[in-house]
Amino acid sequence: MNKIVKILTIAVLLVALCLPFAACGKGDDTLKDTDIVLADGGATEYSVVIAAEATAAEQYAAELLQKQFEAATGASIAIKTDGGGLDEGAKVLSVGKTSVWQASGLTLEKDELNEDGFKIKRYGNTVVMGGFNGRGTIYSVQEFLKYQFNYEVYATDETYIEPVQKAMLKDYDIVETPAFRERAFDGLAAYNAEYATALRLNPSTNVAEFDYGNSRDWILAAHSYYQIIPNTNDTTYGLPNYNDKEDPEHYHPEWFAAGQICLTDELLKQTFVENLKIIIKQTEHGKIVSLGENDGAGYCNCDKCMAEKSAYGLSGAIVRFMNYVVTEVEKDPEIAARGLVYCMFGYTASGSIIPPVNANTGEILDESCRPCDKLYVRVTPLNPTCYKHPWTDTDCSYNKNILEYFRGWKSITDNIAVWDYNTNYSAYYFFYDNFDSLQENLRFYRDEIGVVYLNRENTTGSELRSLADLDTYLNAKLMWDPDENVNELIDSFLVNFYKEGAPYIEKYIQLMRSNVNMLDETLTEGYHLLCYQDAGDLAKYWPKRVLEQALDLLGQAQAAYLPLQETDPALYETMYNRVLKESVCVRYMILSNFQTYYPGDTARLNEMAAQFEADAEKVQGTMYREGTSTDQFIDSLR
Repeated sequence: MNKIVKILTIAVLLVALCLPFAACGKGDDTLKDTDIVLADGGATEYSVVIAAEATAAEQYAAELLQKQFEAATGASIAIKTDGGGLDEGAKVLSVGKTSVWQASGLTLEKDELNEDGFKIKRYGNTVVMGGFNGRGTIYSVQEFLKYQFNYEVYATDETYIEPVQKAMLKDYDIVETPAFRERAFDGLAAYNAEYATALRLNPSTNVAEFDYGNSRDWILAAHSYYQIIPNTNDTTYGLPNYNDKEDPEHYHPEWFAAGQICLTDELLKQTFVENLKIIIKQTEHGKIVSLGENDGAGYCNCDKCMAEKSAYGLSGAIVRFMNYVVTEVEKDPEIAARGLVYCMFGYTASGSIIPPVNANTGEILDESCRPCDKLYVRVTPLNPTCYKHPWTDTDCSYNKNILEYFRGWKSITDNIAVWDYNTNYSAYYFFYDNFDSLQENLRFYRDEIGVVYLNRENTTGSELRSLADLDTYLNAKLMWDPDENVNELIDSFLVNFYKEGAPYIEKYIQLMRSNVNMLDETLTEGYHLLCYQDAGDLAKYWPKRVLEQALDLLGQAQAAYLPLQETDPALYETMYNRVLKESVCVRYMILSNFQTYYPGDTARLNEMAAQFEADAEKVQGTMYREGTSTDQFIDSLR
């Protein structure tokens, strides 16, 4: 690229990073006010109505409406059980599947609402809100509150609701459906189920105190081969250990060659089917059966498996095995009646991500390699992949193959799920600038690939990564609707979450992104974000001056809260610690390359390490990389 062109491009990037600020609360003026008074002067004639046998989700939705209604208007609104159908003159907010809803004729169908969607409609003075399932009903209440009072949840400890003296009822006629039927995201959302529900995320769990907001849809773990054919004494489903010499009746060590299972052994196939039937019948909840290969290991190389892979490729061999399993399991009438679907991996770690199509012609290798109607393929792009650039960026050398793999799978099936990644598992705290790919990848999943189930793996085992709260908020919003305005989302979040410190956090983000984008424009190989990049490999991209300037901006943000020390010490501590999270991340970047930045300065190293240790503990920075504690990193410094 011509040097002048590069400089101009960088200038454009810097301008593009300037994020305007907006007023508190997201707001939405697309619905007109009616002349109906919802609340005035701390009083209301309205009541919330739920069914006499309301579900836990409907009860929760009604209580959320009651609580936030009072927070906005000062009016205490009663929750009542219904008993009379629709009366358009009645001042009623109907939540869920009440007799009011039944009489209204408002349909709440699974396919129309993509399962988690919802509707809100006004009938005279009455408003009917609800979803096909409990989650959708909760979301309908959230949306009602958003339109009426600019309700927005930004973080576990930051909710906005606009106080009003007089509220006029909006003219509701809303239908919303999510882009993806399921939207799982870990990290912060994995540790607070109610928070995840507030963001319309539904992490998968079989046991949860707040299970009506989560997903109980998945049967078995992501990597499930060894749950179905155990090679250890796992008593979860009462199945034998097939790798136990002391149990000669069930001992089959040849089934576990190369860390996966043998896909061609006839006895294993039959056993796999029978065991899976047992597991499904033992699992009361669930509608998606995970048939996921093991993590990052090779497959069996017996003669039959080698012949299978030679003819159909690894992924073709897996599809053929899974088609057999699904067909046989579904012959059981009890299981067939449940309407289950099944999901296998197309995984980078094993090579099964490569679809069973001819690389030259794009034709399927054999019709037996086409996933059957009930079988989904969960495409899982791990290293080597770049999350700085969208999959559709053909200039990114890392992503060309991934784009072909997605399109290859799409050419042979419409049943596609995705498990992708949202951080660097070798260095959680390094600034992870995937802002440019996040929205574009989600649009690609929705528009071109037709993804149904979406799981974005984040900081597994840790609540902390760079810009963790903003990142969770953005992911949640865009996983529901990839067409949201990203700048407006960032805007709203910064103002409401960081408050007086927001201008400095804005400058901090601009600084860090400017460095990344300048590197991407000027380096011959570009700048790429992988799922696994050691801190030592990344440090060369971050000059000392940039990181020191970053710490200075974060310090200014914290200083902006100083007046709160006198007026509201608790709020001061909260705000200070929100910025402290990011400060810990930047200091990790410095400590990871300390000898380059401050050669031989042992006193400074000891001082920084001690402060880093104390602050990391304060902000729950327990894991600095996958499977390794922050304490271990500190020990390595000393």
